[in-house]
Amino acid sequence: MSTPDIARLLELQKLLLQFSQIERITHRQNAAADFVNENDTEHSYNLALTAWFLAEYFPKLDRNLLIRLALVHDLVEVHAGDTYIYADAATLASKQAREAAALKKLQADWADFPDMLGHIESYEKRDTEEAKFIYALDKIMPIMQIYIHNGYTWHQEGITPHQLDAAKRHKIALSPEVTAYYEQLYALLLERPELFR
Repeated sequence: MSTPDIARLLELQKLLLQFSQIERITHRQNAAADFVNENDTEHSYNLALTAWFLAEYFPKLDRNLLIRLALVHDLVEVHAGDTYIYADAATLASKQAREAAALKKLQADWADFPDMLGHIESYEKRDTEEAKFIYALDKIMPIMQIYIHNGYTWHQEGITPHQLDAAKRHKIALSPEVTAYYEQLYALLLERPELFR
């Protein structure tokens, strides 16, 4: 296997730039105190660092695998776009097909990065305890982000605690470790009804 040249590294930078331009519905405050949409790069970095922090407390999980899965878990969105959890039925119904097509495009474009592709596939299949953990943790990351921003996104989108729980609980249940955090977080939300519309 030959070493990639600078042109290939530049192509990777372009992919990462595209990734940073995928905006999510979740908002965060910037330095000017304005609310802006979080992007996929920020979200993935935050997820990876959170997983890394938690890995020490769950030694049966492979720390390096957690970090890698977190870094690539949304990379298909470069080609598929982000799908809002409360999107219309047609958008939600097309998510799996769009992301499968996006993975095929990544496989065609990045055959020389099989490790990345394998981790994306593992995440999509949720075929390891680490993939389930990252999948579940990914579902609570926006909740924590919105919580620390006093419910800004929930107010903008008109989300209720019941809607949130109905959309998230069954997905988070894949990981008992993350479920315990979700239960604590949901209890905090119920104590602060002003976070919702």
